[in-house]
Amino acid sequence: MSSFSTRPPPSNANEATREGPRIGVLERNTAVAQRVGRVVRAASALGEVVVEEDPASLRTSLGDDPILLLCDVSDIDLALDWTKRRYPNLAIAAWSSGSMDPLLEAARDNPTLVSLIGWPAFASMPRPWEIALATRRLTDGGGAAPRLGELFAWGSTVAKYRPRTSAERDAVVAEVLVLSERAGSSPRVAQRVSEVAHEMLMNAMYDAPVDDEGLPVHAHDRKADIELAERDVPTFRFAVDGVHIALQCVDPFGGLRRHHVLDGILRGRRGGEGASVLDTSNGGAGLGLYRIYSQSTVMITDVDPGHFTSVTSFFDLDVNPREARSMPVSLHMFESSRG
Repeated sequence: MSSFSTRPPPSNANEATREGPRIGVLERNTAVAQRVGRVVRAASALGEVVVEEDPASLRTSLGDDPILLLCDVSDIDLALDWTKRRYPNLAIAAWSSGSMDPLLEAARDNPTLVSLIGWPAFASMPRPWEIALATRRLTDGGGAAPRLGELFAWGSTVAKYRPRTSAERDAVVAEVLVLSERAGSSPRVAQRVSEVAHEMLMNAMYDAPVDDEGLPVHAHDRKADIELAERDVPTFRFAVDGVHIALQCVDPFGGLRRHHVLDGILRGRRGGEGASVLDTSNGGAGLGLYRIYSQSTVMITDVDPGHFTSVTSFFDLDVNPREARSMPVSLHMFESSRG
């Protein structure tokens, strides 16, 4: 599914491994560990990756300053302890085939936990494209976020919109519904996709815009009709490859923070959507982000503070809505920097 631009492997293997391997995979199931290791190597330009079933062996084999550890939720406490006691530059991607609550709770207090990967019960391993995405984004030194089309194989269809007014927002949402049905989704799934599209655009057009002093411009009244200045218009994309539908909304403000995402999702999961009022402080979308997350298969936030916020949502066309409600939903939270 992924089609990232390729990079050549290191020209000098000895130089590349002078400080020891910087990427580790900790997985107790040998077959899964081998599969994940292959994907990680490919996504890291065929760099050296240590794949182990035993934490002690992994710690012995890693270099002095590892940058990425991928592991099962059963090892998350150990991984987080390593970031605090041994490896300050270590980022973590972890997967779970059960409840995502332990990972969500851990991520709230540990910014080193960046990728929370939901492993569908019917799959033989966590989704390879998610492993590749996490690996590339977390080892590429804060490189550019991939556009939506880059997360799909060649031959997919991508539509782009730039809604400026409330009426144009509604027109985009209506077209997303039509396109989803045309792509082969059931009416129920198409409705879910269009609801997420609406929430994404509401967040980008009402919650995200701030004035020169950093104060929200439209968040105080989400029911008002608005017309954005050209520089404030978000970019919205719809993509389909026959297996997945994906939505991506990018605003030019970059005000979203991981605590907005995690607090909104956890609050929604604890009490339902009626348990709390919408939090629009600092451009946060509060429970709107929970609505996006809970309806998705995979949710990705990618932020360059002060420059852009990108929110991406994936839907699996081969999973019926009832089964989708019980599947663990992935959450990736990346942050770039121009400094």
